[in-house]
Amino acid sequence: MMAGPVLASSEALPGKPFPEVTFDLVSEIFGHNLDTSEDRLQTLLLAIGMDHTTPTSPHFEEEVGIPFIVHYGPNHWVNRLASGDMSVDVLVNNALLLLFAEADIPNRDKAAYDLMKKASEQGYWPADYFVAETNLLKQLVNGPDVAIPMAPSIENSGLREVAQETMDAFSRCAEVGFAPCRYRVGFWLSNSRQTLQDGLKVLQSAIDVNLKDTRYEDKLDGALVAAAHELATRGEAIGLDSDTVNQYRQLIDQYSRSASRLLN
Repeated sequence: MMAGPVLASSEALPGKPFPEVTFDLVSEIFGHNLDTSEDRLQTLLLAIGMDHTTPTSPHFEEEVGIPFIVHYGPNHWVNRLASGDMSVDVLVNNALLLLFAEADIPNRDKAAYDLMKKASEQGYWPADYFVAETNLLKQLVNGPDVAIPMAPSIENSGLREVAQETMDAFSRCAEVGFAPCRYRVGFWLSNSRQTLQDGLKVLQSAIDVNLKDTRYEDKLDGALVAAAHELATRGEAIGLDSDTVNQYRQLIDQYSRSASRLLN
């Protein structure tokens, strides 16, 4: 089942509320781990929150997310998984416990990935993002600073199947309208001469989504600047006129300053 589009915050309908939980209860389970500096995990939490507040999502009634983990308690979710419950909320909440809980859990990253993969197979697009981003950073590139797979290295290392799975997962969450996935797909496609035009068009759509939704504010400035640079320097491939190119150059200037302020 295809998830409904992620509405921009200015268009969003009233979503299903999260249960109210106290900071002390959250800290008791997660400590300070939710204040992670890892973009992959920050973006996962953003995706879960956006899906949960999108009434057209097929998983709208699922109780996914940190507030539900805290509200019912970790044992509730662990016991449901142990009993064989493979509901999306059970899979994802157990994965979140593995990723963020303060407790020392052996092999937590691999176990969390496996649970998220099961949720992805059930059509939960935030899990698509997590699986794809994990594949990308851990298997397909040498580091997050150059997170664009190179086709020859994929072929030579025998990772073609992983690369296809990763692109498929990014494409599913991009289709829903999640800007981080659109950036990933756009950069990936624009890295090849054969798919350059498609890639630039996806980057255009990523920037449009990014700018329209305030929930992305200050979170994707680096990706926006890089995408605008691609469009400003290679936009002739899709027929961009000089005025449009100048608009992208203005975005580069504006958001480069914004990113610099955040770092300082």
